[in-house]
Amino acid sequence: MNYIKLLEIAEFSPSSLKFPNSWVGHTPFAAWVIQEVRPDVFVELGTHTGNSYFTFCQAVTEAGLSTRCYSVDTWQGDEHAGQYDDSVFYQVDKYNQKNYAEFSRLLRMTFDTARENFTDGTIDLLHIDGLHTAFSVMDV
Repeated sequence: MNYIKLLEIAEFSPSSLKFPNSWVGHTPFAAWVIQEVRPDVFVELGTHTGNSYFTFCQAVTEAGLSTRCYSVDTWQGDEHAGQYDDSVFYQVDKYNQKNYAEFSRLLRMTFDTARENFTDGTIDLLHIDGLHTAFSVMDV
C-alpha cells in the first residue's frame, strides 16, 4: 500500500461545496476511487447540489483522466432531500458548464429513464447517491 498517496488523498480539498454538506466527509474517498479505478465512464445517480458529483469531476481533472462523467437527477427533490425548485438545477448546471462541460453531462431525468442512455457494461464506476430506498434503484 502506498501510504504517501493515501496521505495526499486525505488532503483533497473540493473546489465546490454547497448546502447540504452531509457528503463532505467522503470527498477524499471519491478522489481516491477515481484515481484507483480510472474509469472511462462514471455515472452518479442523485446529485442534488453537486457536492459528490463535482468532487468526482474535480478528481478526474486533477488526475488528468479522459473519463466521461454523467450525473442523473430530476432536480426536484425527494423524501430524503426534500422538495426544491429549479434554482438548484440551474446552479449545478452553471457550475458544470463553467468547470467540466468538456467531459461532464447532466441528465435531468429519472434513473430508469437514464438507463436507456447506457448499454450493458459501459459504466465503469457507479455512485448511487439518490433516494436511499431499495426500490428507487432496484431496476437500474
